[in-house]
Amino acid sequence: MSTTPPVLALDRFEELAAAGEITTVICAAPDPYGRLVGKRLTIPAFRSLGLQGRGVNASSFIFAVDLEMNPLDLAVSNSDNGWVDIRLVPDLATLRRVPWEPSAALVICDAYHMDSDEPLAVAPRTVLRTQLARAQQHGLSLKFASELEFYLAATPPRQAWELGYQNLKMMSDYRSDYQMVQSARDDWFIERIRNQMPEFGVSVESSKPEWGLGQQEVTLDYCDSLEMADRHVLFKYGVKQLAHAADLTVTFMAKPKIDEVGSSCHLHVSLWSADGAEPLCWSDDRHGMSQRFGSFVAGQLHHAADISLMFAPTINSYKRFQPDQFAGTAIAVGDDNRSCAFRLVGSGPSYRVENRIPGADVNPYYAYAATIAAGLDGIDHDLAIPEIFSGNAWTGDDISTVPTSLHRSIDLFAESKMARAAFGDEVFDHLLASAQSELEAFDSHTVTDWESRRYYERV
Repeated sequence: MSTTPPVLALDRFEELAAAGEITTVICAAPDPYGRLVGKRLTIPAFRSLGLQGRGVNASSFIFAVDLEMNPLDLAVSNSDNGWVDIRLVPDLATLRRVPWEPSAALVICDAYHMDSDEPLAVAPRTVLRTQLARAQQHGLSLKFASELEFYLAATPPRQAWELGYQNLKMMSDYRSDYQMVQSARDDWFIERIRNQMPEFGVSVESSKPEWGLGQQEVTLDYCDSLEMADRHVLFKYGVKQLAHAADLTVTFMAKPKIDEVGSSCHLHVSLWSADGAEPLCWSDDRHGMSQRFGSFVAGQLHHAADISLMFAPTINSYKRFQPDQFAGTAIAVGDDNRSCAFRLVGSGPSYRVENRIPGADVNPYYAYAATIAAGLDGIDHDLAIPEIFSGNAWTGDDISTVPTSLHRSIDLFAESKMARAAFGDEVFDHLLASAQSELEAFDSHTVTDWESRRYYERV
């Protein structure tokens, strides 16, 4: 587990501001897609609004837009309520300097209603906090780690945009998974990630080239749930900034090309006592899952298909779900078995389960929250410790799979009584309506290259 990240204490912040070393404070909150949205403030404005005031005003539409920033007609923000303002309140425990912007500090904000001290229920951080509070009521806490993959192209971002992201020059010319020769070639850039992310409060364990051309994997050290979700979002933000400065184009799409392997975000999760001091996953008697952890994992298996929307949020997510490409499609649990959606790894205090379903496009707050909700349901129903699958789960008999389209995923989520009960009606309906809007944008407002090539002259 990583140590506490370098938090910028307020007295030190004031010293740096007085010396002119910090001139800007980025106040930002994670949006429904895991992107940071907010404002850049001057030092006087941050003191007035962020430290002494009630927060930074922003339109509630930041939690009710699609990826193109088109407003959606959702309950939290719409034309009837005038896209009402909310307050972004800095969580000062997250205040930190930005290594690649030496004069800037960044703080993650929680979203509150304008006229009360009630958190905005649909804000991703609030969604996760709610499930963490439920875990505390069970006498539990959880630790997570995100294991992110992404593609790098040696094409400047503006040029890549003008090319429609087609025919980009990738960072490698041939398959180089785990190959240290390729790692050395890439390290002029990757070492910036390994070295600067810890300065940004994001502890990194390792990096390596992945199987895809130009694909990389960076593993983050595990920590408490909310902190890990924050680090996940900060990591993506930082990689995008560093890549842009280096004239590289980066993508966290789950499946950038149909003939390439997808990019995953494997989620490692473990159960701990409420104070986070005692690991609760391992049983010496069983030399494996404890009863409580077994029920938690059983809940993951039982609800995996129904909550796949929280692990695969986009149209593109489902292109990654192909057998024999190491995506977690087969709903089974195995000991160090990468063909299973759920892989048990480690032993003793390090024992944990890895969820291999999510892609790199996942929103960690939603994914962690869904993981907790499903696991707690397994504990509440005292589900039996699941059987360990041996062999190739992709070809196993009677092994169910995750949904392979956003259509099916939305249908299953819509019928999930567990998810509605755990998230509450307001959050559940918000998540469902947002996903339905994304699906409609594709189904009714998009003509693909595939359609043009297939039908243009032939029908």
